[in-house]
Amino acid sequence: MNCNIIKDLMPSYIDGICSDETGAAIEEHIEHCQECKKTMQLMQQPTIQIVETNVEVAKKPFNLINKKRRFQVITAILMTFMITTISALVVQDVGVVNQFFFPKVTAIAHITDDSEEWQSIRFSADGINTQDYVIYDSVFWKKEIINDANSDSNVYLRVKDEKGDVIIDEFPISSGKGVKLEGLKRKEKYFFEIKASPGRFFINAV
Repeated sequence: MNCNIIKDLMPSYIDGICSDETGAAIEEHIEHCQECKKTMQLMQQPTIQIVETNVEVAKKPFNLINKKRRFQVITAILMTFMITTISALVVQDVGVVNQFFFPKVTAIAHITDDSEEWQSIRFSADGINTQDYVIYDSVFWKKEIINDANSDSNVYLRVKDEKGDVIIDEFPISSGKGVKLEGLKRKEKYFFEIKASPGRFFINAV
């Protein structure tokens, strides 16, 4: 039996599925043929380790990608948390920023008699500097006037423009309530006047 036929039969011999006669012929041949004997030895060498090594090598790039992706996700979450926290602290603690996004001015009116005359009120954003008008200079203004809950009683208010014309006639506001002011324009000065029974009143424009 020539070498080519023996080599074709070797896989069946190694797997133990050839007949006894074929197996005997292969064994007899490789006893006298060194080339076929070496081929048989190579074919009988285990290949498990080679396969495992190749699998690990193939998985390594994917492991690196997964680690990089996890790092990016964790970094993004931490950055978002930090930015959100810092932004909240800035808005809360920095007066200028807070006043820009949540504009508010307050007037404190002291009514000392029952004359029922209109009195001008002055507003302040910081409790120090005052002005006798309100300018709605940004889109963040709600254009609402509030009679603070700490006020002594209900009040009447009215609004004038720079010419002194009454553009919103007198309207009542209960203590702790607010009124939406419709029709007021941005970047124009509005002057508020109050009428109430004697007491101390806190009026907030937001």
